[in-house]
Formats: sequence, structure tokens, C-alpha cells
Amino acid sequence: MKIYLDTCCYCRPFDMARETHTRVETEAVLIENIIDLCKTASIIIVGSAAIITELRYIRDTEKRGNVLTFYKSATVELIRPTADILSRTQKLIAQGLGDFDAAHVALAEAAKADYVLTVDDDFERTASKLKLTVNVINPSNFLMEVIKWIQSLSM
Repeated sequence: MKIYLDTCCYCRPFDMARETHTRVETEAVLIENIIDLCKTASIIIVGSAAIITELRYIRDTEKRGNVLTFYKSATVELIRPTADILSRTQKLIAQGLGDFDAAHVALAEAAKADYVLTVDDDFERTASKLKLTVNVINPSNFLMEVIKWIQSLSM
């Protein structure tokens, strides 16, 4: 199995709202646990230049450094943009995805990832209406997919 986390997922454990919002705290813990699980279950986490570019927009330099370190510790494989990926990104933008969301999907598809994890409800909702070769899913729903995957390996 191969997964791609969007930038919001890498930022979630460092969100200030973690202290006051149950959902943010739950997602932060889930993301940390998913990354740990991936390391032990040989699930590949794909990174990309799009994530690095997006991380540069974090104004707080300490947070940016923490998120970048977290990202680098999680990813196993790096997918680089190509002309085909850029073309696919443009098609996805035309279908309603935001610029970076479209890039994340196009990169994940090119990497042959099974899932794109996001905590962005709009991204997940819009992606669910499109024909993609990757599933865009919230980390809380992803855990059920991992259980199914592990069960399929033991059959």
C-alpha cells in the first residue's frame, strides 16, 4: 500500500487549535499514529515538491521548521512533477479542485498511491465527485481501510 498525505495533514499536529478543538486534536493524534503504523506495516508514504512549496507559505518559522522535519521523517518516496503531472493538475483544476489539491491528486496518481489523506472537508467532498485513480479520504476513515488491507494480506 502507498499513501500520500496533503500538506494539511503534516501541519495538523502543530495546529494551535489542537488545544481547544476536539476534532483537531483527534486528527493530529490519528495522523501521528498513521505515520507510525506506516513505518511498521511497510506502507509507503509519498512526498512531493508541492508539499515543500506549500510548507514555505507557513509564516511562523518555528512551526514551518517543525512541520518540515515531521514531513521529512514520514516520507519514504518522493514524486517529482513532470509534464504529464502538470497537465493532469490543470485538468483537475478545471474540474473544480483547488490548485494545490489538484497537484496533490495528480502527484499521488502518478506515484500510484492508493490514498490521499486530507483533513480538508472541501477537498475530500470535491474529490469524491471526480473520477480519480486515488481515494481522497480523512485520516479517521483511512484506519478502516488499513484494517481491510491487513485482513486481505492474511487471506
